[in-house]
Amino acid sequence: MELDSRVSKWSAVLVLILVLVIVYFLFFHWFFVDHAGLNEQVDTLNDTRQRLINEAAKTPQLSEMLQEVKSKVGSNNEFLNADSQNLGNAEITSIFKNIVNQQSEEPSDCQIISQSPTQDREPEQFEKIILRVRMRCQFEVLVKILDSIESNTPSLFVTDLRIESRNQNRYRKNMKETPPPENLEIRFDLFAYLKIPVEVKDEK
Repeated sequence: MELDSRVSKWSAVLVLILVLVIVYFLFFHWFFVDHAGLNEQVDTLNDTRQRLINEAAKTPQLSEMLQEVKSKVGSNNEFLNADSQNLGNAEITSIFKNIVNQQSEEPSDCQIISQSPTQDREPEQFEKIILRVRMRCQFEVLVKILDSIESNTPSLFVTDLRIESRNQNRYRKNMKETPPPENLEIRFDLFAYLKIPVEVKDEK
């Protein structure tokens, strides 16, 4: 009888432990799991906040350095002299016409067909003045023009250069006559920079 009493006691203890385990998993386990997850999120947010604070502390210094660089631009002759978009368009157009005239011995050597200002769709640190050019030009003259553009002050840049050969009439009255140099169809974007900084939304 005493053995049966001990077995009953151990059985009751095991049943009680089992019940407690079931109650824990039913009512308390997810609470502790969620609480632990929230603690991890809080730690992550604290780390992120601290990083942002550290980056924000650098902002005044970086802004001061940027303003210092921009203030020195005023004495830089690599930029156009104009202080507005319209004046910049007029200045770069005038510079380009002078270069073409200087490098062309005859008007037929190189002809500007069109030159139209276009909007800068990818703003950088400074305002960009873009001139979309179409011209007919002899190859030798084109090389001289491009060389003058490269060495010009203020600095000029050429992008999206396209050259096409024009079809010439092969039937001439006098076949012994030496054909004139072939004019090429040329298209490119010519651009330069103003001294006006581009306003960045984040910048103060």
